Amino acid sequence: MIPAIDRLAVIVAMPSELQHLPGLPHVPEYGDTLWPSVAWQQGALEIVAVLSGIGMIRAAAATEATIDQQRPDAVLNFGCTGAHQADVHVGDVIMSTRSVAHATMVIEPGGMARFDLHDGMEAPPPGATGLPSDPSLLSIARAAAEGWMPDPWVAATGHNAHPQVLEGVVASADVWTQAPEAISALVDRHQSLCEDMEAAAIATICSLHGVPFLTIKDISNNELQQATIFDPGMAHLPEGEVGRRAAALTGRLIERIVSAES
Repeated sequence: MIPAIDRLAVIVAMPSELQHLPGLPHVPEYGDTLWPSVAWQQGALEIVAVLSGIGMIRAAAATEATIDQQRPDAVLNFGCTGAHQADVHVGDVIMSTRSVAHATMVIEPGGMARFDLHDGMEAPPPGATGLPSDPSLLSIARAAAEGWMPDPWVAATGHNAHPQVLEGVVASADVWTQAPEAISALVDRHQSLCEDMEAAAIATICSLHGVPFLTIKDISNNELQQATIFDPGMAHLPEGEVGRRAAALTGRLIERIVSAES
């Protein structure tokens, strides 16, 4: 059963990601507007796409402003992400089951990092940290992904030439984790499948307002396979590829919402 959604917000970090969303009239530009956005009608559904910029603080602030100004019935996020499992490949698409802010921790005197919510309560067990994705939106995403195969990353070979759709925990922080032992610790703590820099912040604000939320990501890097070499020109995140598959699945999800409304 698809819930009634009349107004949908899509919050994305980078223009290079947002440009791939099917039906988008144009990509808003950074300028005088704090949160660049574009709105359009798709069937009976009103959609607003908002550029938040990169990082947890910007994502949270953009989400708060969007909910306050647009009053969406649901919020989606999509974009690129880094894998936390060796067998998750560039081009694979991740539908989130949970979103967790993994940098919420205590670093003990001996240097050990301990996940801690700072509320006096014992942290949830692995797999239960963070916030669950909205079950109705996840169900729609599953249906939208059925029988669909993501396009391979350009110049992909081997496993990368056959992207798959997976479900799992998205871990978020203003951190790009490259060290295998640090990635392993995150997996042990959160059972995470990948990491980004926005999803858990958006999820938190949506949860506070009672707005359903789901994030869909595609894998742009896997440090367990090959360490990313950062380039000031962003060649490590090519504009033609980052977020493209996640945007396609998000578009399919939106089409199902529109069909249910008609």
